[in-house]
Amino acid sequence: MLKFALRNMLVRRSRLLLVVLSIVISASVALLSYNISCQVNDGIVSTAAYYDMIIGPSGSATQLAMNTMFFTDEPLGTIPYSYVEELQKSGLVNSVVPFTMGDSYNSSRIVGTTPAFLNDKTLSEGEMFAETYEAVVGSAVSEKYHLKVGDQIITSHGLGTAGTEHAASPLTVTGILKRTDTAYDNTVFTSYKTVWAIHGNEEHDHGEEEHEDEEEGVEATEGQVCAILVRSKGFNEYYKLSGHYAQDGKLLVINPATVLREVLEQVDLSSRIVYILCVIILLMNILVISVITLLNLFDSKKEISLMRLIGISMKRIAGVYLVQNSIIGFVSVLLSLILSHLCLKLMGSFVAGMGIVLSSWVFYPLEFAIAALVFVISVLPTMLCILNMSRKDSL
Repeated sequence: MLKFALRNMLVRRSRLLLVVLSIVISASVALLSYNISCQVNDGIVSTAAYYDMIIGPSGSATQLAMNTMFFTDEPLGTIPYSYVEELQKSGLVNSVVPFTMGDSYNSSRIVGTTPAFLNDKTLSEGEMFAETYEAVVGSAVSEKYHLKVGDQIITSHGLGTAGTEHAASPLTVTGILKRTDTAYDNTVFTSYKTVWAIHGNEEHDHGEEEHEDEEEGVEATEGQVCAILVRSKGFNEYYKLSGHYAQDGKLLVINPATVLREVLEQVDLSSRIVYILCVIILLMNILVISVITLLNLFDSKKEISLMRLIGISMKRIAGVYLVQNSIIGFVSVLLSLILSHLCLKLMGSFVAGMGIVLSSWVFYPLEFAIAALVFVISVLPTMLCILNMSRKDSL
């Protein structure tokens, strides 16, 4: 039965190829959209869970949250470091972490902060930065640029790749973060004092000289930070702090979970639209597969009649076509899973600059449920046809 099914597939390979392509394209879109939606959701939820307040310059709440949580876009500006000291002395917080950004290493952004910013992260090798001009790099940065502990990296001014190099102030890699499948993988972390020192050296070396090709951007000089991440001791302390700093017109105080929840709602809406389109495509596939199945059965009319003449039952003949379409469905679903995760790998490098990390190795249980549904849809038209065939003595 299997041998005959394979030979029959080879004879009608052009039509079967159309069926396979139809299933693979629609299923890949469905699997890819679901996986991306889940990874983005998981990344946002896990990142927003640690801090309950971010304080920065006045401006866009979404930009402030995305900049400090996912290292995207540019900082809103700078605020005095004295706010950090004030918060530390308030007695209302468990953690106060300064945040600076303005430089980059190739396409990876440099975040100036304290080791506390990486408290919930694990090093795969090396040690956390402790002194000025020391840095910890994300796993993706380490892999992409073949960095190891002890290597030196030269950063550039600005968040692009065309800024002036800080050649006189290289950073020494002291540690490499374990893979997190978040924006941390594509980032370099150092002390905020290192950022101050680098920019202080540049001002000393160049004086008032400006470079025409230098990118414009926010630069946190000594005594300034781009934002402050706060973990308060409780609800009462949170409301006291937020009420106090919200009165300052120069500051923006946000709850990252609230802001990112709004971002998630937009992501969910986009996901629903994609899912609806996927359902429409799958329904069209059912029609295409049904038509091609009927055409194949019509073309096989003489073969089926000959098999009936030599005593082969209709149930056995129908089984051959069921095996044939099951093979087609299984191969199509397998190719869809492979193609969707290859697309994730290709997309990963493009969306990294947006602070989104997509791992091609992350699978979700519902992906396999979607794949199983696609397999059933691909075999369903044949099952209905052969059920009708098996009830008849002949065509």
